[in-house]
Amino acid sequence: MKTKKLGKNITVLAVFLAFMGMGVVDPILPDIALKLGANHWQVEMLFSAYILMMAFMMLPAGILAVKFGDKAIMVIGLGLVSFFASLCAFSNSIFDLSLFRAGWGFSNALFFATALIVLIALSKDYHKAVGLFEGAIGFGISAGPLLGGFLGEHSWRYPFLATGVLSFCAFLAVFFFVKVPKSENKRKTITFNDLKLLFTNKKFILISIAAMLYFYGFIVILAYSPLVVSLNPLEMGLLFFGWGLALAYGSIIISTKLEKIFEVRNIIPFSIALFAIVLLIIMQIETKSLMSMLIILSGLLSGVNNSLLTSYVMEVDFEKNIISGGFNFLRWMGAATAPVLSGFIAGVFNDMHLPFLFAAIFSLISFGLLFNLSRAK
Repeated sequence: MKTKKLGKNITVLAVFLAFMGMGVVDPILPDIALKLGANHWQVEMLFSAYILMMAFMMLPAGILAVKFGDKAIMVIGLGLVSFFASLCAFSNSIFDLSLFRAGWGFSNALFFATALIVLIALSKDYHKAVGLFEGAIGFGISAGPLLGGFLGEHSWRYPFLATGVLSFCAFLAVFFFVKVPKSENKRKTITFNDLKLLFTNKKFILISIAAMLYFYGFIVILAYSPLVVSLNPLEMGLLFFGWGLALAYGSIIISTKLEKIFEVRNIIPFSIALFAIVLLIIMQIETKSLMSMLIILSGLLSGVNNSLLTSYVMEVDFEKNIISGGFNFLRWMGAATAPVLSGFIAGVFNDMHLPFLFAAIFSLISFGLLFNLSRAK
């Protein structure tokens, strides 16, 4: 029992450390643009390259996990995260930095596709495991900007180097101390026919497309809004630390309480609608203080949305590891387009606030899909 608890705690810690890498870039985006001579859409490629590679690798990572074991793939993923994060610290061009971020995204996919399965295997309660997983992601994303802001005051390279060192520590901890119990049910290898059946499942595809559209807005807040809010690296780090704490609270506390009272399908459409409304308000705001408060509020709603969407899609009657791979592929594909497209839209129309309107529209379409699904028999 103690071994399981230790393994669960270390896995949660590893998720936290791994996902610091997603938010560590936030406070240093303006400085990277200045020091490497990059425009908005080029610097946003640091997010898009990372997330796009992570999305594409979700399904292959699931296949590898079935063949070689979840822990083995998780450990390899953490080791590679440490390697590519360290390479980012020594980049001398925006192209090199984007390339290494893509490698970082590839590595994170190996970890992301397996960590939830390992956490579920080490936990008694499935819903609590999902809440812990999404919460650890939230805390990781919140700590990333804080780390990036604090170290970025001295150099934009230091946050990458620190993430590399911390990820290596997580790699060692998982390798030596996480013991995954053998499952009585043999996991099914993902085949083309499985994917065909999954992607023709109406409930799965509607939830996943809705998640893809919503995640576009989620990443607009995380990856694009730092370019709009004029703050120094430390201030930016504190802002997104607050955002991430709100994200974690929504994931672990609020979503769990809501699930005990209501059916997920009846909550999630309205939570996403509220998120869309916040995006529309942010679009109209110019003052830094009010925009900062709304960004933190969006984090709270995102925490609820992320956990509820994961719980909702896992209700689909299908192999859980196949659902996880397919769902994460689609939702992160939506996220991957958000940073670079937002930078492009802002540049073409010469309006820094316009990307929030596109994000709000996509979230409202997501609301419509989920609302209709909740009313279907």
